[in-house]
Amino acid sequence: MNTLRYLFVLPLLGTLTILFTGCPSGGNTDAPITFKRTSNEVIIHELSNADMLNPLNSTDASATYIEANIFQTLLGQDSETYEKYGLLAVARPTITPITEGEFKGGMKLEYEIRPEATWDNGTPITANDYVFTIKSILNPKTNCEHLKGYFNFVGDIVIDEQNPKKFAIYSWTTYMLVEEFSGYWIMPEYIYDAEQIMRKFQIRDLNTPEKRAALKGNADIMKFADQFNSEKFQREKGFVTGSGPYEFTSWETDIKIVLTRKKDWWGDKMNGAKGFKANPEKIVYQIVNDMNTATTAMRDENIDVMRGVEPKKFTELQKDNDYLKRFSLHTPVMFSYLYLGMNMQNPKLKDVRVRKAISHLLNREEIVEALYYNLAEPTVGPVHPMQKHYNKSIVGYDFNLDKAKQYLTEAGWVDSDGDGVVDQVIDGQKVPLKLEFKYNAGNDIRKEIGILFKEEARKVGIEIEIVAKEWTVFLSELDNHNFEMYCGGWVSSPNMGDPYQIWHTSSSVVGGSNYVTFGTPESDAIIDSLRNTPQDDVRLSLYLRLQEIINEQAPYVFLITPKERIAIHKRFDAKTYAARPGYDEKEFVLNIAPAATEAQAQK
Repeated sequence: MNTLRYLFVLPLLGTLTILFTGCPSGGNTDAPITFKRTSNEVIIHELSNADMLNPLNSTDASATYIEANIFQTLLGQDSETYEKYGLLAVARPTITPITEGEFKGGMKLEYEIRPEATWDNGTPITANDYVFTIKSILNPKTNCEHLKGYFNFVGDIVIDEQNPKKFAIYSWTTYMLVEEFSGYWIMPEYIYDAEQIMRKFQIRDLNTPEKRAALKGNADIMKFADQFNSEKFQREKGFVTGSGPYEFTSWETDIKIVLTRKKDWWGDKMNGAKGFKANPEKIVYQIVNDMNTATTAMRDENIDVMRGVEPKKFTELQKDNDYLKRFSLHTPVMFSYLYLGMNMQNPKLKDVRVRKAISHLLNREEIVEALYYNLAEPTVGPVHPMQKHYNKSIVGYDFNLDKAKQYLTEAGWVDSDGDGVVDQVIDGQKVPLKLEFKYNAGNDIRKEIGILFKEEARKVGIEIEIVAKEWTVFLSELDNHNFEMYCGGWVSSPNMGDPYQIWHTSSSVVGGSNYVTFGTPESDAIIDSLRNTPQDDVRLSLYLRLQEIINEQAPYVFLITPKERIAIHKRFDAKTYAARPGYDEKEFVLNIAPAATEAQAQK
């Protein structure tokens, strides 16, 4: 159950089982067709600015997709089978149970970084860079709060004295995702810590929350964190750099982010092996905050790739033969869900009966038909219905105004003054049940959901104000629990991922993703147990119970699980996949028919 913000997305969480990929829609492509552009440059639509381009600090999905072209992880995942493989590493780690000593009951993971792997300055990528990266995450003052809990398993890292590219990770536990997280990003120490400040600290100084807390006032810890968290390492050319095939060229706020293919990339020595394809010469992430404007730009061939095409527009494009001569349309499965989050600490929403009442006010079937044009399905929880750990026994909350009224009455919300809005005395004052519904500006579907919700809520005496927020402001307000209700979405993994980030009470802090402050002693205990349980059958029963608790507490109104809707220009050969973002732009191959190229040249 791992995150989209469509928010935070980790580069490789869990081993997936691919279900199917979308197939291009039809259209008569026999006649020669000229394209507006023939360059080997991919222009990809983004609805908003990335929050930053520091892969350890960023929590935005679109940022992660961009970062995957600049930086590399130790392990990769096959786009079709989702099996893990060595990317910066020579191979997957050798994992050995530890049966005695300090780390008894844990695991030892042995890695070797590829001998060919170098940074842009020609120096080798070594285990020192990996250790630096882990220390950066564990530094108590870096803005990596969303990651720190995932790396508590790291007890120590020992570098081979004979080979600086070899190292062993000692894990305290049998954490369920120890291989996935051990195979995380590697950052260049010479760029992000030129003074080698973090070498003053050992992993053992940082590897528990208690030890990290004790170092919060340390001058060196703060000096490094201030530098690492600075804007320079988030969006400045020359300071956003990794071992990936593309260099960060420019960022014009609200306009575009540009990456350029490196001329002397070390990965070219791998001769196009898995994970080492980088075909486009340039990748441009075009930021257009309005979907209608973006769709028009795509139809005019000023945008090559667009995901999340509005369902109505998508169904129209499927019937547009002229458009289909230039673009292919794809609808791969999305392991994601859309939801309405409720701040459980808000006095109006603390009572579970109020949250249950609200859960009965959303007509999911209407959302599927009217807003998604049947390119989605209703859902009742955080697990996709096609996943093996989906709890089939959960019924969820149907659209039922009578039940909503009943719950509100039981919770003491009545219209005492006849103004059409139910109210209640809270802390000695009469409080009407008026709630803000926040969504990210430019997302028309979420706006329409708010409109549908407002109309139904009015019928039971709840007044809804719909408020749009610019993306980075939206994320900040969620992070700081500055909301009553919001419409959001998460990407999940088909396997039994780690629910800690979204559902554990420890993740309610700033930097975590438990924005709604959900959690009970039982749910926390289940999540803690899940994390250290490698057996699938045991985890299955725990996951089923966790879903029941979430349903009982109603922190979210689970709405729908959509199909992805992707358009890709036909001058590129491109596949689509079930995993977000649904394609890998590095793999795109320019494929211009000779007739088209010749006709274009004559213009």
